[in-house]
Amino acid sequence: MPQDVDAIMDLVNIASKKGKKIYLILESFGGDGNVAEKLISVFRTTFSDGFYVIIPNNAKSAATMLALGSDKIIMGINSELGPIDPQIQVQLPSGQVQYVPAKSITGAVEKVKKEVGTNEKLASVYYPILQQIRPEQLKFCEDAIKFSTAFAERWLDKGCMKGKGKKDITAAVEELTTGDRFNMHGSVINFEEAKRMGLNVEMWKIEENKWKLVWQYYLRVKASFQINPNATKLFESTDSSVNMNVQIIPMGNQPR
Repeated sequence: MPQDVDAIMDLVNIASKKGKKIYLILESFGGDGNVAEKLISVFRTTFSDGFYVIIPNNAKSAATMLALGSDKIIMGINSELGPIDPQIQVQLPSGQVQYVPAKSITGAVEKVKKEVGTNEKLASVYYPILQQIRPEQLKFCEDAIKFSTAFAERWLDKGCMKGKGKKDITAAVEELTTGDRFNMHGSVINFEEAKRMGLNVEMWKIEENKWKLVWQYYLRVKASFQINPNATKLFESTDSSVNMNVQIIPMGNQPR
């Protein structure tokens, strides 16, 4: 999220005084792709000798995007990346808000066009459905997909697929954004899948001391969040620690 940048920049300033190589422990279910791109530029510019991402458990969606821009992704047996297909906020008829994959909306429109082209009688069936999709929403979905695709192409070439051929990068981008192999936003891309795609990944085995230290740290952080339920994010280095909290306001009994 945009508000994360200030806290991360503080950590970058501290770490850059100690060297030009950094290992970023990343645990996140995602956020803003534009922020991921900004942070990649910061890390790659500041730490010219190496920018490595360690994933204790989950780095999904925009967190995967951030990892793609690193020189190497370090994973354990249970670590996972995810697809980077954009999610669009949609208001349901009930008034509730739901996040829907952009490719689901564009794909549904293409499916309708294809079926109506084959059988015009279906037009009357699909018309009420298509009325719920606004033209600007459809264009936004198309632009969001283009952004994710261009992001992956740009940063894989500079990051964890540097030196790979254009054909290999294009194939990986296809799988990460609109491919059929990972057709759900929560699909698991483990070490074996990441390696198969050609990403520069390294496995730290569960019995290795360096992985044990990372896992212990992850569990301690997780326990800290359980102790403090108001805490939502943690930005930490060897010299500083910043928590982001939410304020929970009890509403009490409300009049009907």
